[in-house]
Amino acid sequence: MSVEKQDTLLKMGVLSLAAILSFSCRLFSVLRFESVIHEFDPYFNYRTTKFLAEEGFYNFHNWFDDRAWYPLGRIIGGTIYPGLMVTSAAIYHILNWLHISIDVRNVCVFLAPLFSSFTTIVTYHLAKELKVNI
Repeated sequence: MSVEKQDTLLKMGVLSLAAILSFSCRLFSVLRFESVIHEFDPYFNYRTTKFLAEEGFYNFHNWFDDRAWYPLGRIIGGTIYPGLMVTSAAIYHILNWLHISIDVRNVCVFLAPLFSSFTTIVTYHLAKELKVNI
């Protein structure tokens, strides 16, 4: 095997190991406490994702949630950045389209470990690009 192939294999091995470790670190609470949503903000994100997945984006954008900011309520669609909810709902719908039955809660719980792995890979490629340009 040539030196270039060995170098590439080593880089991909280390990158794969780093991605697996970053996934495992974020998965620790799931392994220790089971698949539950901790704290208030992630639970709010779960509720809004569930509403988006069940009702669609139009109803989500015009949703007035009387359970948030009790007793006043809150207009959800116009006051939040929906990227996390849209991503979770899209993954939920794609998995259901592929006949993989999964609950919205599990998508929300496992989205953080998945994005942690993606962040590791993107950071590697960004650092590699910056190293070449310097």
